[in-house]
Amino acid sequence: MSRQGCGLAPGACSRTFLPTYIIPRRQCGTSLIEVLVTLVLVAIGMVGMMTMQARGLQQNQSAYLRTQAIAIANDMADRIRLNKQAGLDDYYALTLSQDAQSFSTAGVTDSAKKLAYSDLHNWLSWVAVSLPEGDAEIKRSSQRITIVINWNGRRDQGGISRYQHEVDL
Repeated sequence: MSRQGCGLAPGACSRTFLPTYIIPRRQCGTSLIEVLVTLVLVAIGMVGMMTMQARGLQQNQSAYLRTQAIAIANDMADRIRLNKQAGLDDYYALTLSQDAQSFSTAGVTDSAKKLAYSDLHNWLSWVAVSLPEGDAEIKRSSQRITIVINWNGRRDQGGISRYQHEVDL
């Protein structure tokens, strides 16, 4: 620590001053550039985080729809197992693009067929409500039932998502 005088003779002034640090002229303005560079880097990081968040939301929606399709297919598999004879008689046969209204139970006297049509009517309504542009198909081959569910999925995957479930009677 140096003692700086106040204009009087040395030792006459009892005040001590701390040395002041002077910023050299060559460093003037660098703090503004550093702030701008930091802002650019933070902005790039924020854009990256927003992109990751958006992709995460897309994946979450895709997983949710797939879970819905699995639950819907399992529900129909259980319905067919409970009404096994109707499944073997192809009362549960369903082609793509058939709507719930085509399975009216009016005028149906066979109880197994009536239950199958009621199941299909309710189930197709559930498919239409739960999945965007949801569609389903049910086929039987001997003792095996195949349930296929299609829906409008992610655009980057061609738009159509599909789930297939097979059941042995």
